[in-house]
Amino acid sequence: MKKFLKFSLILALAVFTFSCSNDNTDVIPEDPQANNEAKATIKSNMTDYARNAAATGQAESMFENNDENNDMLDDCFTLNFPYTVTNGNTVATVNSQAEAENFFNAGYMLAFPVDVTTADGEVVTIQDELGFIELLEDCFENGTVGGGNPGGGGEPGGEPGDPFGNDCFEYNFPLSVATIDGNTVVVNDEYELFTVEGAIGFVYPITVSTENGDVTINSDEDFDALYNDCYDIDPCDDCVDNCFEIVFPLTLIDDAGNVTTVNDDDEFITYLDGLDNNTFFTITFPMTIEYEDGTQATINSEDELIAAFDACN
Repeated sequence: MKKFLKFSLILALAVFTFSCSNDNTDVIPEDPQANNEAKATIKSNMTDYARNAAATGQAESMFENNDENNDMLDDCFTLNFPYTVTNGNTVATVNSQAEAENFFNAGYMLAFPVDVTTADGEVVTIQDELGFIELLEDCFENGTVGGGNPGGGGEPGGEPGDPFGNDCFEYNFPLSVATIDGNTVVVNDEYELFTVEGAIGFVYPITVSTENGDVTINSDEDFDALYNDCYDIDPCDDCVDNCFEIVFPLTLIDDAGNVTTVNDDDEFITYLDGLDNNTFFTITFPMTIEYEDGTQATINSEDELIAAFDACN
């Protein structure tokens, strides 16, 4: 009887121990197929987003660095008053910044020689337009302006820190740009084009010179087509309009464990284009998106990001 009782206790303890152990290890394994499906959906949505962001609004983003360009040029040198300007027929003397703005808005250009004072206090005489262009290029090469100006300034197009470079077309001057305060400014060269304060877009039509001859641009859509063709950007005809923008930087980890941080749409699309069809990535959450009305939302998971894309449709 004692042996039976002892055996019963041992059996009960074994059952109890097995039950507790079984409860602690009863974890549903992760479904790798479902996980890959989510990553594939994220990759598809993000690729559509990036292509749509890169393929539209090129003319709208044309002048986004103008204020930064002006700030940097102000730190680089100043034109010494008085100096002269000309419209090709008339020569006028400029004695103040207010007068300068009026003359340049009326289509006048610098008449050389001019004296400038550099950031270190040195007075330099610029003898001709070539010398002035070299001065500007030195300023940009030594500064931090880059990026994104169609036809120059970072990639694609031009060299980093040089907003005047262009691989595919040249602007035919004079041309006009619209400013945020509703004014129209006539510009006579690329320096003026990329330094108009408050510029928000072209006043069409404008013409550009390509290797196949002059092309007339009549709208933002025409400019976008020219730019996208020039830099081989997929227009993503099947993409829906993005209802939000990603707030960069964004950190991504691919299947091999490589960590990449992208800082803008151009870097993002370059990253995506470099992935094989069967290579996915994981986003380092949280990430932030911003809607058209300026409100922001924090995304904490793949499911939340997929839901945000679904809500755009």
